[in-house]
Amino acid sequence: MFVIPAPAGADLPGTHLRVLDPDTGRALPETGAEVPATPYWLRRLAEGDVIVPAPARPRKSAQE
Repeated sequence: MFVIPAPAGADLPGTHLRVLDPDTGRALPETGAEVPATPYWLRRLAEGDVIVPAPARPRKSAQE
């Protein structure tokens, strides 16, 4: 599943939570990463530390 760190909050606009990857020990990039659906990542998702971004909607071409 692809996840991105959740926004830090209104008091820190433009920043994201720092979520560590248990396999690498490194912080999840702000641009997100593909992670396995393990109990750790499902718990981070349930707690609101990471979010699954909505899929990008395809744009209509000018000819349609």
